[in-house]
Amino acid sequence: MTAYFVDTSAWYELVDAAAPRQAEVTTALAEASTLVTTTFVLHELVALLVCRGRREAAQLAGARIRRARSVHLVHPDVAEEESAWRLFLERPDKAYSVTDCLSFQVMRRLRVEVALATDRHFAQEGFSVIP
Repeated sequence: MTAYFVDTSAWYELVDAAAPRQAEVTTALAEASTLVTTTFVLHELVALLVCRGRREAAQLAGARIRRARSVHLVHPDVAEEESAWRLFLERPDKAYSVTDCLSFQVMRRLRVEVALATDRHFAQEGFSVIP
């Protein structure tokens, strides 16, 4: 089984037709049998789209992610959120968001080694990143 964790940056590439790496992200998604993401990533994507005046796109993307059979949507518990907050505080030299830190913790727990992301945060934390 090939599982990829999908970050907000990758989901955004799929939604934005003008995104520079959309083709690469689409190809990478097709290679995975399972896509893992969190409710925090989903909420971050929706907030990003709404802030950019794309509420309809946010609703459509959210609905598609939530119902996709290939997507394992993780609902972190309070302990995992606390662990992510501690990691956030431990990395003052990084531009990680709390959502990034939660993503790292979920990846570790589920033993997902590859992140589909367009920023360097996952690589900085030691994960393989595509594209």
